[in-house]
Amino acid sequence: MPEVNEPLGFSESFSTEHAQRMLDFYSKTLLALGYKAEAYPEIEEHVGGRKFETPKYQTLCHAMWMIDRTREFLRGGRFAKVYRWIGMIQGILFMNGVFSLAELKQHNRFDIPESVPYRNHS
Repeated sequence: MPEVNEPLGFSESFSTEHAQRMLDFYSKTLLALGYKAEAYPEIEEHVGGRKFETPKYQTLCHAMWMIDRTREFLRGGRFAKVYRWIGMIQGILFMNGVFSLAELKQHNRFDIPESVPYRNHS
């Protein structure tokens, strides 16, 4: 894999390696919870509306799809997009009860657990 230059928007405390570790952890967590990578069908209908109402399962499957796309952006050097999409993924994970804000802040600070959390998600 060719060496990737760090973008001006990533500080010394947030690197390509850290972004990859976060994406790997979020992917493993969602897989363990039974979600698969699947984009929203008819995304324009969802995004174009004033209110976004999508079932939890569909939302978290879309987050898995976003993780895969974010990895592509990372490989392509689209770092500003990577940074925004990780934020969106984290927002989806928070709003669906996968992680607390405190946990997500820890992930941003390089404190990414080695194993996925065990939680009863209904």
